[in-house]
Amino acid sequence: MVLFPNLNDWTLFGIIFVGIFFVIGLAEIIRTRLNKPPESTRKFVHILVGLVVAVCPLLFMGNTQLIALSSIFIAINWLLLKSDKLASMHATARKSYGTVYFPFAVLILSLFWWDKPISFILAILVMTLADPIAATVGAKGRNTFTPWRDVKSRRGSLAMFGTTFLIIMIGTDFLARIYGAAFLIPFPVLIGLSLFTAFSAALAESVSFRGSDNLSTPLITFISYEIFLINYTHGNLPELIVWMVLSLAVFGLSWRQKAVSSSGAISGYLIGIIVFGTGGWPWITPLVFFFATSSILSHLHHKDYAERNMLQVLANGGVGAVAAIIYFFWGFPPAIVMYLGAIGAATADTWATEIGFYSRSKPRLVLSKKIVERGTSGGITLLGIIGSVLGALTIGIMGEVILGLNDLLIPLAAAGLIGSLTDSIFGRFIQAQFKCTKCGNQTEDRYHCDEKTQLIFGSRWIGNDMVNFINTSVGAAVAYFFWMNYG
Repeated sequence: MVLFPNLNDWTLFGIIFVGIFFVIGLAEIIRTRLNKPPESTRKFVHILVGLVVAVCPLLFMGNTQLIALSSIFIAINWLLLKSDKLASMHATARKSYGTVYFPFAVLILSLFWWDKPISFILAILVMTLADPIAATVGAKGRNTFTPWRDVKSRRGSLAMFGTTFLIIMIGTDFLARIYGAAFLIPFPVLIGLSLFTAFSAALAESVSFRGSDNLSTPLITFISYEIFLINYTHGNLPELIVWMVLSLAVFGLSWRQKAVSSSGAISGYLIGIIVFGTGGWPWITPLVFFFATSSILSHLHHKDYAERNMLQVLANGGVGAVAAIIYFFWGFPPAIVMYLGAIGAATADTWATEIGFYSRSKPRLVLSKKIVERGTSGGITLLGIIGSVLGALTIGIMGEVILGLNDLLIPLAAAGLIGSLTDSIFGRFIQAQFKCTKCGNQTEDRYHCDEKTQLIFGSRWIGNDMVNFINTSVGAAVAYFFWMNYG
């Protein structure tokens, strides 16, 4: 359905393009002439532009114009942000890249999911309305918490949840009637859909950092909304709800036991929802196996659990979640192998480290004969290599038995071995090493003792989490290559 079928799409593009600059200019005039705080004018721009973007599926015949529009404003906003121009858009109490994340989210949604206009519109509306309402309400809240790096207000999170709930509940019924849906969702299911989506959106917003909620919130809103509806239409909704309750209990317990941080628990829950919503128990089992064995093996020779934060969870599970999304929305069968390859590589790397700890001989630097201490980045042992292959093979066996795939053992063994060796090579030559400015210890993390660390070696952007992400990406690619050519 298009509101103005007789109006050329590129004419509409020009009107909207000029209109956005008009809104920005108006906001700048309001800020300077009426002495309004930059935060309020930034929200003014955010809401008006967001409302225009939200109705684009009702304006354009195709997605070309919105892809072009969002791409242009990614570049423009990035340049303005770096030049500190237009305080009405970029001036905030803390450094924020929200104005860049906003059009980037629109680009992803319009590029891949233009054919789902109701979900698209609702996801943009949540970003446009729920996010600034949460920020406004949260600014008055005294009861704060820090799930990741930005301080959040419980009042703000509740406002995010409540506003999203209303947008989904009212918007779903309203848009279904506009688009002439074949059937309307029963009211109890609509309530469940609204609660499920609002909960996911509020969690995504809570772990945002420097405006990343403008990217994570609409994407998580869209995906969780679609997952709920498709599981409902396929009759799998009870299983999804069971997993949701079980997942909350497990991550809540893991958080209390300090196995994961607050951000790790939230991101782990969201990844689990995506993976389970994609393929149910068969898909989630390898991922649960990886995280469970990683915690157990780590605990065997450490006094305390090592808390996994959000970046660590995303580094190990993010590629698998993307593969699950590809399979879920586009039915690409090899995505299953890519998913197993990513999880297999993560398992191989973890098992290599934890099993290699018991090696009687000290590790040697990869591509070298130099002996180093245990735990040194780039160090490998024969026992660790054997452990990496066993870890990947275990995931391969699970894929064959549970998912019913054939010829997975060689692709998964190759994925685990090559992925873990890639991890070691990056760890030796490129991975950043930092020094804590507070305690003086050397670390692989950018933050230590709640302070930003000082780079002493390697690339600042290639930390341990990035190396783990590269490992799982390589694992997914290698598993796909070997399965397609030698499976």
